[in-house]
Amino acid sequence: MLNSHAPILEVRDLKKDFDATEVIKGISFSLEQNEVLSIIGSSGSGKTTLLRCLNFLETPSEGQISVKGELLFDAADPATQREADIRKKRLHFGLVFQSFNLFPQYTALQNVTLASELLAKEQPDFRADKTRILAQIQENGLALLEQVGLSDKLDFYPHQLSGGQQQRVAIARALALNPDILCFDEPTSALDPEISGEVLQAIRRLAERNVTMVIVTHEMGFAREVSSRVIFMDGGVIAEEGPPEEIFGAPKSERLQSFLKAVL
Repeated sequence: MLNSHAPILEVRDLKKDFDATEVIKGISFSLEQNEVLSIIGSSGSGKTTLLRCLNFLETPSEGQISVKGELLFDAADPATQREADIRKKRLHFGLVFQSFNLFPQYTALQNVTLASELLAKEQPDFRADKTRILAQIQENGLALLEQVGLSDKLDFYPHQLSGGQQQRVAIARALALNPDILCFDEPTSALDPEISGEVLQAIRRLAERNVTMVIVTHEMGFAREVSSRVIFMDGGVIAEEGPPEEIFGAPKSERLQSFLKAVL
């Protein structure tokens, strides 16, 4: 159930250029608390670039990004673009990449807890309360691995896990810092079809728990089933958006009709 408060995420007139190539051409949308927004579109439509801008892995050329009413980025205001603030701003977003990006020298549990431990060590009260803080981080990590169905794999290293299991560890890791918005960039594209289902099921369970998510995906059936709303990107713009029953059941634009015909 969406609340009636201000959107958790607002994107206004976002643009991104790479040299002379305009990849994102003035995108605006909002995201409500507990909403699952799926972004679909053909390769090169700007989906991944948009997600990377949200996570400040790319710097937008124009536009604004706000989370919970706080202006995080304004291309016209250098004060919102200080490199020293970027890491703090990224904490609003958890990102699960196409590739798993796990640290091979760490176990599943260590991969999940590492960022929390590093942040905790920067806090002034860490030395005085080290044992309790680390124990709490371990407990949280165990709970997250259980949440994605991997409580029996906590001591396994990435090379001992299947691709689907590694991606589920990556999901648990993204959740560890309790982000406001969890973002996925084609989370099953690096997986064989027979094991991608376990990752999609883990995301379904997050949706059932009302985790706010933005999902770039090529899994149309999944997007139709799980999404609160769907955005179709084409040529760097939002060509059509709406609830999944409209996007998939009654697409308005010829471009969306052609895209769905090609992928379904």
